[in-house]
Formats: sequence, structure tokens, C-alpha cells
Amino acid sequence: MKPKILIVDDEEGMRVSLSELLQSDGYLTVPADSADNALSCLHNENPDFAIVDVRMPKRGGLDLLRDLRSASPNLKIFMMTAYPSVETAVLAMKCGAVDFFTKPLDFARLREELYQYSKMILDTPNHNIRQMPPDMLYGGSLAILKLKETIERIAPTDAPVIITGESGTGKELVAEAIHCRSLRSQFPFKKINCAAIPDSLLESELFGYEKGAFTGAQSRKVGLFESANMGTVFLDEIGDMDIRLQSKLLRILQGGDFRRVGGTEDLHVNIRIISATNQNLPDLIHKGQFREDLFYRLSVISVNTPPLREHIEDIPLLVKKFVADFCRAYNKKEPIVDEQFLDILRAQTWPGNVRELKNCIERAIIFCDGQRLGPEHLPEQYKTHLCKNDISPEHEKSSINEAYQDLQRKMIMDALSKTNGNKTQAAKLLKIPRRTLYNKLNKIGFVNDERY
Repeated sequence: MKPKILIVDDEEGMRVSLSELLQSDGYLTVPADSADNALSCLHNENPDFAIVDVRMPKRGGLDLLRDLRSASPNLKIFMMTAYPSVETAVLAMKCGAVDFFTKPLDFARLREELYQYSKMILDTPNHNIRQMPPDMLYGGSLAILKLKETIERIAPTDAPVIITGESGTGKELVAEAIHCRSLRSQFPFKKINCAAIPDSLLESELFGYEKGAFTGAQSRKVGLFESANMGTVFLDEIGDMDIRLQSKLLRILQGGDFRRVGGTEDLHVNIRIISATNQNLPDLIHKGQFREDLFYRLSVISVNTPPLREHIEDIPLLVKKFVADFCRAYNKKEPIVDEQFLDILRAQTWPGNVRELKNCIERAIIFCDGQRLGPEHLPEQYKTHLCKNDISPEHEKSSINEAYQDLQRKMIMDALSKTNGNKTQAAKLLKIPRRTLYNKLNKIGFVNDERY
């Protein structure tokens, strides 16, 4: 069960909207309009988290923070305010707040924080299961949180998993995260790219070989499967595996039995196999390039990694992480990220997904010599993409942010027009959650338009 969150704010609209957003993620919410009501809810509802507004009539949020901490020392409290100041933030943290947010809330960051703290407070079905590294799958969007939730559910099993998704979406990270949260986490995690090794060598890499099996085999070699015994094997780009080799893989999936190349002795291993591909395996089956029986063995559980364009809201979080990582790697002082820099990134389609974004940020850090990371540090193709074919000259905007908002509005209205005003279908067409569409409609002033 998801944790329970106490929301304390004297503004009804804020309580309702925040409750709806959190409930859409599966959390239980308890609204309170005052400090006194919040203390009553604390005793009656026993929440796991509290999100508290700083400015409230009668008794303010900081006073309530002290009372909540005193009454429930383990309660994780987030403070929020529309009137931020360094002094207030410092005082809140000193009084025991775990984080401080300014309004309007960065909901992606809030989601990420809630997720990480949830892992700390929820009972784990098996405490021997190792925690997933917090930065392994970075992001607070609904798409990423659902992916993390899927990993949590399937990791403790031994069922084969196939991970599908576009190049650069983090399929290997998902495989590693499954292993880290599994009962096999203390045993090896072995990976191999089936497309990067010639078919003639892939077999010996996977199964090993006996001395004299072929020219140059001067000694016995233990293969990947054997070395990963009791652990997990990750087969990346499984769609590129030779069909002859697929039959041998099928045997090891069925019973864990195999032979080294040139061997006569049956060997047995206990491993979990996770595979990944960016190809359409049913199409390959139809073409006779992939075994149907192997496909069904590999895909007992199927996981899809979302492309970056479907969780654009994670870009600020990802940029923050990559900037910190590359500044550390290149021994540079971390710059302030300009909002226009983020606006340009949000406007991209990202065919290379998170990998492309990471490469983009690395380049930007290399060329940044000041205290600010701005649009001038991006390659030209990113800066020109925003307006190309999307915004007519007569509608050019004076800032990148305005241009981005114009583009968003155009895409949303086009989608609503194509779906005759059906928001659910429009969200599917835009490949965003329905709640995200409602939020965007609200921002552009169409949320109450009865036409939609």
C-alpha cells in the first residue's frame, strides 16, 4: 500500500489540486485547512508524510512543523511557500523539514523525493532484497514512477523479463535495477550485447568452450552463463542473435542445461535471464528470423521503457544530475542553469532519448566557462529546432519560453481538434498522461472551455 500524505494549506484550491495529483500516483491523502486540524489528522490518520504551507492564518507552518516533529518524530515533512526566502528555508530545515519547495510546486521533484523516502519507510516483503540505487532510474514523472513500481513488483521473482524500448531509454539500467532488487542481488550480474559480437564468437562467449574445440582454443574457457551461476544474465539486443544460437538459448531457459562449445558433458546453471531489444520481435518471427517459442519463453514479463518525449517533465531533474556529474568529472564549478536553456531542451523530440540528452549536457559543460549555463552552450540544431516548421514568422515570440508555450498550445489544440474535443483520446495522441493534459490546459486557459 502507498504511504499516506497529510496536506496542510489554508487555500482550498491548492489542497484539492495537490490531493488529486498525488492520488493519481496512488497515494492516500489527508487534507487539512489549518494547523489545529492538521494535528487532529495526525493523531487520527497517522500519515507517513506531511506537506505544509509556511503562511497560514493564526498559526503558521513553521510552528506547526515543530509540533508535528514533536508529536511524530518519524514523520517526513515537506514545507512549501509562495514567498520564499533563504532565512525561512534554513529555519525550516533546522526545525526538521526534509525539503523546502516554492510555489508553483516542482511536482516532478516532489514525486522523486516522495518515492525515495517511501522506499525507506515501507516494509519490504523480504529484507534481504537489496535497495535499488536511488540514481539508477532518475526522474519523478508518472511514467518513470510506474516503471520503478513495475521493477519493484517483478524483481523478487525469477521470471524471464524482456525489456523493449527505443535506443537510449535506459534498458540496461532497468535490467540492472531488477537485479539489484532481486534475491540474486548478491550474485553476479553479467551482460553482453548480442549485436556487438560476431555470431561465430557469441556462442563461445555465452557457453564457453573446451580445450581444442577450435583453432586457438588452447585451454578451457568458462562462458558467461556459467560465470553468472545463481545471478542474472542480461542479453542486450536479443533480436540480433543468430537463429541457430537461439535454439541453444531456449534449452538453457527451459532447464538451465547447456554444453560448452566442443564439450560432451551436460552442465547446469541456475540463472535468471533478462533480455532487451529495440526491434519488433513479432515482425522478426513473421520473417523467420526469431523463434516464436523462444519469444514466449523470454517474454513471460514484458517491460517497456518510455521515450524521453513522454516524460519531458523529468528534463530539469535529469539536467541537474548530468550537470553535477560532468562538473565533477571535469573538475568544474557547477553553473546555474538558465531557464531558457531548459525551455529549449523541453521543446526537443529527443530521438536519442536520455542518452542524447546526457551527451548534449556533457558538451554544454565542456563549452561553459562561466557561472551560467545558457542557450549559447547548446549546438545550433537544438536552438533552431524550436521554431522550425512549428511557429510561423508572424507569430514569432520575443523569448524562447513564449515560443515553447506557443508550440505547446498549437500541439494541444491540434490534438483536441483531431479527437473532437475528447481529452482522453487527445492525451493518448500526445502520448502524455490525461492529468498532464489537464494541467497544460489549465496553464493555457482552456481547462474550463466547454468545447473541450
